[in-house]
Amino acid sequence: MAESSNSEGNLPSPKNEQGVQFQFGNSGGSSVLESPDTENAVEYQIVAAIDFGTTFSGYAYSFASNKETIHVNKNWGQTQGFLLHKTPTCLLLKPDGQFEAFGFEAVSRYNDLPEEEACNYYYFDRFKMKLYDNKELNADITIKDANGKSQLAVDVFANSLNFIKKHLLRAVGAHLGCDPHPDAVRWVLTVPAIWDENAKQFMREAAHKGGLIDKPNSDQLVIALEPEAASLHCRNLPSTNFLGYKETNLDKPTFEPGAKYLVVDAGGGTIDVVAHKIRKDERIKELFRATGGAWGGTVIDRQFVQLLNKIFGEEFINTFRQDYPKDYVELMQDFEIKKRGDSESVRVSLPYNFCNFKYNGVSVQQAIKNHASDNDNNVKFSSGKLVLTNSVVNMLFSDALQQINDHVAHLLDKPKMKEVKSLFLVGGFAECVRLQNSLKSKFGDRVTVLIPEEASLTVVKGAVAFGHDPSSICQRICRYTYGVGSYLPFEEGHREDLKVVSDGVTLCKNILQPWAEAGETIGFKEIWRETYTPIITNQKGIIFEFYRSQKRKVQYTDEEGVEKCGCLVVNMPDLTGDKERAVDLEVTFGGTEIKVVGFDHTSVTRQETYIDFLTS
Repeated sequence: MAESSNSEGNLPSPKNEQGVQFQFGNSGGSSVLESPDTENAVEYQIVAAIDFGTTFSGYAYSFASNKETIHVNKNWGQTQGFLLHKTPTCLLLKPDGQFEAFGFEAVSRYNDLPEEEACNYYYFDRFKMKLYDNKELNADITIKDANGKSQLAVDVFANSLNFIKKHLLRAVGAHLGCDPHPDAVRWVLTVPAIWDENAKQFMREAAHKGGLIDKPNSDQLVIALEPEAASLHCRNLPSTNFLGYKETNLDKPTFEPGAKYLVVDAGGGTIDVVAHKIRKDERIKELFRATGGAWGGTVIDRQFVQLLNKIFGEEFINTFRQDYPKDYVELMQDFEIKKRGDSESVRVSLPYNFCNFKYNGVSVQQAIKNHASDNDNNVKFSSGKLVLTNSVVNMLFSDALQQINDHVAHLLDKPKMKEVKSLFLVGGFAECVRLQNSLKSKFGDRVTVLIPEEASLTVVKGAVAFGHDPSSICQRICRYTYGVGSYLPFEEGHREDLKVVSDGVTLCKNILQPWAEAGETIGFKEIWRETYTPIITNQKGIIFEFYRSQKRKVQYTDEEGVEKCGCLVVNMPDLTGDKERAVDLEVTFGGTEIKVVGFDHTSVTRQETYIDFLTS
């Protein structure tokens, strides 16, 4: 609900297109929906994208002078004996909370710490999923490290992004022979398409605190949705860049105007699925809103932990994790790598302290032997490794694969999907052979499953392309009905229980003025605009409250399924004209974020921000 920012009133007053001002407002005819002119967009010299993943992270960049040539770092983990395109999303902070290391270096340093010192440090991994479907997400939320100690989540993300930023800028500087100017870089952060707006804003806050941008609502940062970014990259790949391309019989460009396809972005935490159609202008139209769930690679990790609990006992594992947290991290890291392979069995290396750990007098070897004898010898201990047979590994994967297959099957059954002939499988989890085989076996007769050779880099490379031209995804399906709460003149048909009288005028409160409806096709950065006037004398500001619902038609903000999702304060410091003053509320949507602008005509001040979804 829009209200006075100094508690001297609480009602916004729209102004109609004839210029007649209503004390309490009338929305008829005054709302404007338009698409902005994008020709004057800022041209950045460098576009730098960060794929901040649940398990691994990486970056890519290209120059405006040569957009198609995308550079990625290929030397992550060099000092640890690796040469990889991504690094673990792991952060190590000193006992005082200051930055120590990120990625492979964080894992290495943490593992090298003596046990008595390690407990004083902060070690975080797989913390991105803290933002998924978190209705209570705010700037003050904390997350726990491997030892159970807490830090502000925004600081954990900010420290990580700051490290990646510095690493990337050093790479760009080495390429150019000089340091790039900070204002010359457009930053792109990738997020799952199924994330809520509060999680996207949280990443903006972290990017600001991490030094990527000088203010949270800076246009220098754009948010890219991971499966959309992957779509941009994949559609232009030649057939030879897909695994098993000879089997697919693709001998020409795969996608031309009119083509429809599905993108399954399989990450460590979430599975994102989008359906796209290529228009005649070669831009992309979304066929239905992004869907998915928390069925990523970490689901298999949780199943592995449950298996460990069955073999050794939950108290055994919890005690070991508490006494040897860095060895537990090493154990899980090894399983993360091994699970992606194509061998039938999986051999997980057990750390030295694990092999020699006893609980209630039972050794590790004896616990494995006891479990194997009761379960058809499906596990065994061999040369310091826990060996999992094919049947056990299939069991670990079964739940996640079943949920992914069921979801894809449901989507392919939709009428709009009849002409879909191709499915892109991308993301870090896409490199898992069991997932590849599962989708091919289930849907191979219906669609061609295409897996890029470097599936884990598809998102970050596509994010670079998106940063150069965010309008390349030109039409999206609105996930929710969005609107602003308001008081309007009471009319026949309004609910009697919402009738209020103020200064002799009868009003209906809790009216939702929608700017977009769920399921509606929205063009890139369409604008909804409304003009409001004060409703009390000497009103110094208005607080606009924003609501959303999955229902298409909504009349009141207190209906079931309607939730407050954000707010915006528009200050009105110049009291000249009193109730004759006007404030424009302008909402820009159809992109990856919702942006609002409040303009006070009297003081000629413009307040621009993204909706505050973190304090709603």
